[in-house]
Amino acid sequence: MTIDRLAQGGRGVARHDGFVLFVQRGFPGDRVNARVTRVRKSFADAEVAELLEAGPSRITPPCKYVGTCGGCAWQALDYPAQLQAKEDSVREVLERLADVENVKVDPILGATNIIGYRNKVEYTFAENEDGSVGLGFHVAGRWDQLVAVDACLIADPRGRRAHEIVVEWANKHGVEVYDKEGGYGFARNLIVRVGYETGEVLVHLVTSVGKLPRSAELVDDLVAEVPGLVGVLHSQAPANSEVALDKADTNILHGKDYFHEVLGGVRLKVRPGSFLQTNTEMAEQMYQLVRKVAQPRPDDVVYDLYCGIGSISLMLAKEVASVIGVEVVEEAIECAQDNAKSNGIENAEFQTGNVRPILRFSKGVWPDPTLVVVDPPRSGLVEKVIRRIADLRPERIVYVSCNPSTFATDVASFHTHGYQLTFVQPVDQFPHTHHVELVSRLEPIEGWVRPKEADSDE
Repeated sequence: MTIDRLAQGGRGVARHDGFVLFVQRGFPGDRVNARVTRVRKSFADAEVAELLEAGPSRITPPCKYVGTCGGCAWQALDYPAQLQAKEDSVREVLERLADVENVKVDPILGATNIIGYRNKVEYTFAENEDGSVGLGFHVAGRWDQLVAVDACLIADPRGRRAHEIVVEWANKHGVEVYDKEGGYGFARNLIVRVGYETGEVLVHLVTSVGKLPRSAELVDDLVAEVPGLVGVLHSQAPANSEVALDKADTNILHGKDYFHEVLGGVRLKVRPGSFLQTNTEMAEQMYQLVRKVAQPRPDDVVYDLYCGIGSISLMLAKEVASVIGVEVVEEAIECAQDNAKSNGIENAEFQTGNVRPILRFSKGVWPDPTLVVVDPPRSGLVEKVIRRIADLRPERIVYVSCNPSTFATDVASFHTHGYQLTFVQPVDQFPHTHHVELVSRLEPIEGWVRPKEADSDE
C-alpha cells in the first residue's frame, strides 16, 4: 500500500480495499507492507512492517535509536516536509473544528536548530540485556518496555556528561532499576535541565524511598565534570506512585534547587516542578511573536492566564500599565513573584488558583483587562472560562496553544461569545515530532450582541 498523507497525530494515512489505515512512521509516498495492530469500526491502526519504496521526503535519520525509541517519530522525514505537514495540519483542523472557511494561516516559524534543542530531558532507568544499567526512553507504543540510549540527539549536549556519570555510578554500585509493573526496585528517573542562555545545569535524580549509595562520590564527579552545574537534587517517591515527582520528598545534595534561563530579556528562576518551554531558542522567537501580536500599549491592563513562572507576563510588563498573572501551580507562582522582584518589575502581580473561579470572583476587584493572554495546557479552555474572558470584553485576546485540535474548538466557542480569529501562525518548537505550537489573536466581532438566552455565569 502507499501512504497518501499525514494525519493529525503524525501517522501516515493509507487505504486498502477501501479501508483506512493509520500507519505509524509511514510518510507520504512510501510504499509499505503494514502490520495491523488494532482494528476499529471504520479504520485500523498499523505500523510499517516493510518499506518497499521510500517516498520523496524520506531520509536516513541521524539517530540510531529511531526504530525503537518512542520519541522523534518524524526524524526520517526531511525537515521542510515536517514543516509543511505541521502548517497543513493547523489549517485543516481550523477548517474542520473551528468552522473557519478559507482561514489564513501565516507560514510556520521553523526551528533554528533541529538537533540539540531540548533544554529538559527526562530519562528512565533501564536494565540492558546484559544486566547492566542504562538510561533511556520508552519503546515506541510501549509503556512497559524501555530502550537505553548512549545519548539523545535532540537534548542540549551540555547535559550529556551528567547522563554518562549517572550511568557509570549506577553500574559501579549495583543500583537496582525500578520495575513500574511490579512496584519494586530503586532507580527511577534522571532529569537534566539546561539553561540555554545561562549555561546552568540542574541534575535531578528520582528514586524509590531510600538512601543513594555513595551519593557524595556521585556529587563530586558531577561537580568536577559537568560545566555550569548549579544543583544536584534527589527525590524519593513512595511505592507505586504513578507520577514520581507529585509526592516525592526532595533533598538538595549540592547547590540549589533551581536554575536560570533568559527569555524576552527577562532572567527567570526555574524550579524542578515549574514548566518552561523545552526549546529555548524557539520560545524566544515565539514570545517575540506574542509581543508583536499583542501590540502592547502603555495604558494596557493585561491578564496573563496560565502564566507559569511569569515569562510572558514579565516580558509584557515593561510596556504596559499592569499585568495580573494567574496560575494553579503554587511553585510556579512563587517563581513568578521572585522573577518580578529580581528583574525590578513592580507592575506585575501573581495569583495562585484555578482560572475559572478567579475570573468569576475578580470581577469588580481587579480592573477589567484590555488584553488577555492565555497559554493553557493541551486540554485547552473550558467553556465557562471562555465565557468569562469574553464577558470582560478585552480588546485583544492572544491565545498560545500547544494543541491545534483543542484550540480550534475553543475558537469556535469564542465565536459564539463575540470573538473572531484574526491571526494565527504555527511555531515549530519540537522538530522530528508531529507536535506544533501556535500563536493567535482574537478580536471582538463588530456589532455582536450577546443573546438574551445566554447562560448565566454561575
